[in-house]
Amino acid sequence: MKISLPFLIPIVVSVSTLSSKADVKLPALFSEHAVLQKSAQVPVWGKADPGEQVTVSLGGQSVSATTGVDGKWSVNLDLKNCGQGPFEMLVEGKNKISIPDVVVGEVWVASGQSNMQFILKNFILCKNFH
Repeated sequence: MKISLPFLIPIVVSVSTLSSKADVKLPALFSEHAVLQKSAQVPVWGKADPGEQVTVSLGGQSVSATTGVDGKWSVNLDLKNCGQGPFEMLVEGKNKISIPDVVVGEVWVASGQSNMQFILKNFILCKNFH
């Protein structure tokens, strides 16, 4: 059976168009039980279709961005006067991502000398630590 080239072109274009549609996506860093820094500029970023409008909502505020030609987007949330939460973070474009149990507070990353060592399982089991 011989298939002509003019017949195949619309099929190839249709399939490639379907596979190039991308839902709004976030890095794994933004997930359930996340802690965001209480700060004036907290970045949230991800990918979507080029030119897509993306809106991020958290704690009564919404900020929007339009993706670039590379499909990347980024917004800054102002969380300096935000309560602790927990909140639901919504990220909306052509699809909607709901991230429950997001709290706002002080985020510390500690590293250093061996006297700073603390075994993770002890941290998890500590009942009086907030």
